[in-house]
Amino acid sequence: MLLGIAAKRQKLLLANMSSGEGTSELLQPKIISMEVDDEDSYESEYRLQIGTQVKYLIINPRTYDRDTLSFPLASLPPLQYDATWTVAHISRSPSGTLRTSFSNCKFASIKSLWHPTTIDYFDLVKTEQLTAAAYEAMPSPALAPTLGTSPIIAKIARFEWEIPRLEQETRIYRLLSGSGLAPRFLGHIREGDRVIGFVLEKVAGRAAGVEDLEACREVLGRLHGMGVVHGDVNRLISLLGRGGEDY
Repeated sequence: MLLGIAAKRQKLLLANMSSGEGTSELLQPKIISMEVDDEDSYESEYRLQIGTQVKYLIINPRTYDRDTLSFPLASLPPLQYDATWTVAHISRSPSGTLRTSFSNCKFASIKSLWHPTTIDYFDLVKTEQLTAAAYEAMPSPALAPTLGTSPIIAKIARFEWEIPRLEQETRIYRLLSGSGLAPRFLGHIREGDRVIGFVLEKVAGRAAGVEDLEACREVLGRLHGMGVVHGDVNRLISLLGRGGEDY
């Protein structure tokens, strides 16, 4: 089942572009994810929203100072706000001139698609950032028949190099589906024509304490019995539900 209203928004954007109405407002880039190298020794990466499209920006080392890398939009050269490129690469020549190149890269996608529901990234409204890759979100009204109207948890691969980790997590959630050991998997998240993450139910509960050691050991034993090894077990990644569930 493919859900979402992003296609309608895309048609509206194209109509506005052709008429010149609202184009400058709609196409103002917005940073939705970034990975900045503090030492400026490696490339800094950005995920941009431009209209209803996601574009990627790579800035070479020694192109901008560290403060500018944290807020680069005002210092960028003009970008081509159209659908023909996916990555803009910005560098500086030996003489100090900014150089911009564009490419139409096809990024990797999560392949383990086992749930019938697929959700467009733009149909989730972020309400709280939880980690670099995970956030709490509200489904758009179009998703209410399937996802309801309560907050949910989304997790995405912000950049292509995070796809393998999300691929593995997607497979593990399939293995744990119906086991009671993990929150319910509600669907896959797509960005354009590729899948970059998933949506989970938001579970109310608390972090485990020392008094919950035996319960955590029991759950960990069940996970190991299913062939799943977490690799970084600590009390903060264990959640005790209000009904006594242990995730």
